[in-house]
Amino acid sequence: MEVSLSDAEKMFIIHGAQVGLRADGRGPLDYRPIEIQTGVLATTNGSARVRLASTDLLIGVKAELVTVDDMAEYRNRLNFFVDCSANATPLFAGRGGDEFAEQVSAALDAAYDSELVLPDLKKLILSPMHAWKVFVDVVLLQCGGNVIDAAALGVKAALHNTEISEVIVRPADEGKYTVDLPDDNTVWKLDTSRLPLFVSVNRLGSAKVVDNSLAEEACTGASVWIAAAPKSSADITTSSANAPGHIRGGRADDYLITYISQCGGGTLEPDSLG
Repeated sequence: MEVSLSDAEKMFIIHGAQVGLRADGRGPLDYRPIEIQTGVLATTNGSARVRLASTDLLIGVKAELVTVDDMAEYRNRLNFFVDCSANATPLFAGRGGDEFAEQVSAALDAAYDSELVLPDLKKLILSPMHAWKVFVDVVLLQCGGNVIDAAALGVKAALHNTEISEVIVRPADEGKYTVDLPDDNTVWKLDTSRLPLFVSVNRLGSAKVVDNSLAEEACTGASVWIAAAPKSSADITTSSANAPGHIRGGRADDYLITYISQCGGGTLEPDSLG
C-alpha cells in the first residue's frame, strides 16, 4: 500500500525517523492511540471494533455446528476471512485489496495454527461426528496504516467476547449422535490468555519503527510481521512510566513466536533488526 509522496517528502520522513523524530512526534517504538470496543454486533457470537488512529476494523466471530464425515481428517482451527474493499482506501482498487486481504488472512491463520495459543480448541469437538466451526471475519472500514497489528488486536478482543452455547450430546442409532441445546441455554467462553498479538517492525532508512502510518509505509524499505504469544497466562503489560502507547513486555523467553514473515519489497538482513 502506498500513498503519493514526492522524493523530498520521503526523505523528510526517513531522515526524521533516523534521528528519532517521526512526523507525528512519536518515538520509534510508540503506537498511535488505540480504541477497542467489544460486543458491537448482536448477530455474532463475539465481536469487536478497533481504531488505531485512522485505521478502523470490525471483527465478528460466528460458531456454526457442523457435521464431520471423518473427524481424523478434520482441521480443528479458526477460519479467517479478511475483507479490504476500495471503500477503506482507493489504494485497494482492483486486485490490490484482495491481495492484501489474503496476506493478512494467511498471517492470522498461521499465527493461530497451534493448540498452544488456543487450548480450548479441543472443546469445539462435540462428538465423533459433530463440531463447532468458528469463523472470524475481519472487515477493514478505513485504512490508516499498520492493519496487521490492529487486526490481531481486534481478533483477540472479539474472541475474548465470544460466547459458545453448551450442548447435550446423546448417542443415537447406528453409531450416530444427536446434539441438543439445554433448556437454560448456558454458554462458555474461550481461554484467550495465550492468544498472539502482532508487531510489524519496519525499516525507514536505518531506523527501526513500529506502527507505520500510511505515509511511513510509502517510505518503508522492508517490514517484518512478528506474532508472539505468552507461554503462560500472564498477559503483556503496559508500563505507564513510558510514553503513551509504548508497550513493554517480559523477557523474550516468556513468549512463543507463532509467526514471522518479511513483507513488502526490498531485502532485509536479520541482524539489522537487533
